[in-house]
Amino acid sequence: MPSSWPPPPDLDSLQDLVRAADPEGLLAAGAPADEYEPEEQALLEKLQPLSSAELTEDRILPLLTAIWETSFGDRSSLTRGAALSSLAAQIARFFGPEAQPQVRS
Repeated sequence: MPSSWPPPPDLDSLQDLVRAADPEGLLAAGAPADEYEPEEQALLEKLQPLSSAELTEDRILPLLTAIWETSFGDRSSLTRGAALSSLAAQIARFFGPEAQPQVRS
């Protein structure tokens, strides 16, 4: 168990969250599971310097948007926007100031 709570973002957890969100719908269309690997790595690099208190949805969403626009172009998409917003909220929930330990019942 990490010595502090919440734990800092890690690549495995971010990969799980990004792949579940599938912001471009590529995985659902049959792309390989590692399709978002460059974006996941870029996201980790952007999040690592931030403290837990800074890992809020409002702070994470612009980082995600910039990474996605670099990788997939600056096309406006309501689907992408909603998926990235949901992903930012998930990341904040796991690693941000409101994170709670997950317990088994």
